[in-house]
Amino acid sequence: MYKSYEMDLAGRKLVVDINRVGKQANGCAFMHYGDTTVLSTATASEKPRDGIDFFPLSVEYEEKMYAVGKIPGGFNKREGKASENAILTSRVIDRPMRPLFPKDYRNDVTLNNMVMSVDPECRPELVAMLGASIATCISDIPFDGPCAMTQVGMIDGELVINPTQEQWKVGDLNLTVASTKYKVIMIEAGANQVPEDKMLEAIFEAHKVNQKVIEFIDGIVAECGKEKFTYKSYAVPEELFEDIKTVIPPEQMEEAVFTDDKQTR
Repeated sequence: MYKSYEMDLAGRKLVVDINRVGKQANGCAFMHYGDTTVLSTATASEKPRDGIDFFPLSVEYEEKMYAVGKIPGGFNKREGKASENAILTSRVIDRPMRPLFPKDYRNDVTLNNMVMSVDPECRPELVAMLGASIATCISDIPFDGPCAMTQVGMIDGELVINPTQEQWKVGDLNLTVASTKYKVIMIEAGANQVPEDKMLEAIFEAHKVNQKVIEFIDGIVAECGKEKFTYKSYAVPEELFEDIKTVIPPEQMEEAVFTDDKQTR
């Protein structure tokens, strides 16, 4: 059944529609933040490809000209490759989410975020980040979420949670913080000579907002979440670990890894 959930996020309404569209995907969240709309889907293959020895996760952030009311014309009537901003946004979504998938999981997973419309007051990159997390959490794909992301700007020394596009461009701080309910798992920042205590304050403030979003996501998962499917494990055999320990004792490895001097290490 189609369900809609909403919360107040930094003074604007975040609305998540579940089972409205994308019903063939493992998980789908139709995200609205102000007038910004993003369709986020999570899909996974039924079984891993033969001979694969890594987790094949693909994250896509699709910008379309129509989202800002433009239609390509003239010589180029079709849209070209992904922009630099789209590539960087995909990476920012990938970085905190990838470690939350099981280490022994080898099925192909694709997280797709298509921007449908853009409100300059609500940055679509942030909406896509949250949408990817929600879509994966409610899906049947194994995932140790939820995680949430918050952006922080700074105007005239004052922190701004989830700043507008204009505030993001002219502010002295561009900070993105991703968290689980237990800890901060990713920080990406650019700043114009921001004091260390102000940066720490911004990180803690973002983490606090993330906890509210995670609580919101937990409520959605409790009502709409699918049971996670079982998968073929590709964990390293325990016997191999035991064999390695006979060659390199754990105490010796720990001493080597945590030695400060590089040459000694």
